[in-house]
Amino acid sequence: VAVNIAEGARSRNREGEVPTLLELMDIPFTGSDAPTLSLSLDKVWTKDLARAAGVATPDYTVCRPGCNPKHIVAPCPFPLFVKPRYEGSAKGLTAHSRVENRTSLEREIRRVNEVYRQDAVVEVFVEGGGEFTVAIHGDPPVALPVIQRAVERGSRIGLHVLEREDLPDSAPAAGYEWDLPGTLTPELETRLQADALAVFKKLECRDFARVDFRIDADGHPWFLEINPLPTFRPDDTFAISAELAGRSYPEFLSEVLGGAVERAVARTAAGGRS
Repeated sequence: VAVNIAEGARSRNREGEVPTLLELMDIPFTGSDAPTLSLSLDKVWTKDLARAAGVATPDYTVCRPGCNPKHIVAPCPFPLFVKPRYEGSAKGLTAHSRVENRTSLEREIRRVNEVYRQDAVVEVFVEGGGEFTVAIHGDPPVALPVIQRAVERGSRIGLHVLEREDLPDSAPAAGYEWDLPGTLTPELETRLQADALAVFKKLECRDFARVDFRIDADGHPWFLEINPLPTFRPDDTFAISAELAGRSYPEFLSEVLGGAVERAVARTAAGGRS
């Protein structure tokens, strides 16, 4: 069984490259297949499918390379958030991705279009109730305990976005002032888990994924994005969520690998490819 952690390179289908090769060689692997990985990397299609699943996601508009940012119609009043359409791991996001006026909006659209040579997604910046992430794993899928993420006090952007080595102006954790706005009530946790599972199933994810949300001032959750190829670092979301659910980190990894093995055995027994 191959443990797939490959993100690929260059194209918007890059995360589907290795799964496609593994399928061609009939090698079973962990995680989602190529169509799901490629689809989930497209933030616009993912948002549209989330809405089709009944999950709220911030209104947005798209500005393609070559368009004139001066002509873009913003989806709502400021603040707004600008990000690349086909990136993951917070690539393309900075403290300036949140924009407060027309000048900064046009600047960020140009930056994304020119630097990343792809569409810029402009969406409502949801704030007031905090940022949360939901880890999902298993077959049938189960949502683990919800984790709240700190936000930077000034920009209100998630701290995990800003603490990255690839950002030249990134400060260490101790260099930021941060908050944990909002309260994770049992009712909110149940709603977040249900919404996360709805998106997971709509995109036909497999084995595991991480789903991110922000909460508005009225307590309503808004889906941001899903990552079906998340990190399994022992200090990150999955390890923490597994511990909160009563599983050790090795036990959790064993469950992930075991799921792929069971799927391969079942398909082989049925005469299909693994």
